Amino acid sequence: MTTANALWGFPIDQDLHTSARETARRIQTDNGQSTRELSQEAAQVVVKLTQHGLQSYYYRPTEIVPLTPALKKTADTGIKAILAAIQMVIKQFFSKRSDEELKELSAYLEHMLWQRPGSAEPHLVFSVHAELHQRALALIAQVRTESDTSAYIDGVIDALCEIVDLSIVHYYRQPTSKVSMGRVSKKTADVGISTAEKGIRKLIDRLLRDLKHEQLMELSYHLESLIHTPES
Repeated sequence: MTTANALWGFPIDQDLHTSARETARRIQTDNGQSTRELSQEAAQVVVKLTQHGLQSYYYRPTEIVPLTPALKKTADTGIKAILAAIQMVIKQFFSKRSDEELKELSAYLEHMLWQRPGSAEPHLVFSVHAELHQRALALIAQVRTESDTSAYIDGVIDALCEIVDLSIVHYYRQPTSKVSMGRVSKKTADVGISTAEKGIRKLIDRLLRDLKHEQLMELSYHLESLIHTPES
């Protein structure tokens, strides 16, 4: 479990949390005879975690701030393309892992599983540096006190795009740095992740740029729920 001072992450249901920990435990105690089967199981867990992430990062925000039918259709199409690219990378990534690599990846995943003390709701989190943490809190406070959104909307979008960058680091670059990947496989995976990242950044800008102050205020409470500290 991570011990960072500031965390960013989304809730996952208890069944998935239990499944992720159980899969990690089996990987760590396996003698190498079930590596292929456990690799496929790990890929399925990560795909489910991705789906939970989209619930918090996309579907829940669009419930809070409903989109016009035309924009919703465009955004949903973009999200489906992003998810397809991510799932392709996940399946390819786990297809040829050695027992040692799988053990290291399972330990890394366990490190991202976090449960607030006294809470029954688990999360998947990663650490956020202090400057971004404080900037995010300041922007949330500004959203709730200033009605002129033009004064801070660029800052909100920039902060969320920085979170996307950190997500790519923690969800992709750090895990891939722990394993050996062929040149072609790595290039294909990089292209898939780059496509997803560009699509997410484009959606953030398009979905937030024209929101009214009341809508941004509603959204700020959801975003605040994704910011955590271990002692909270």
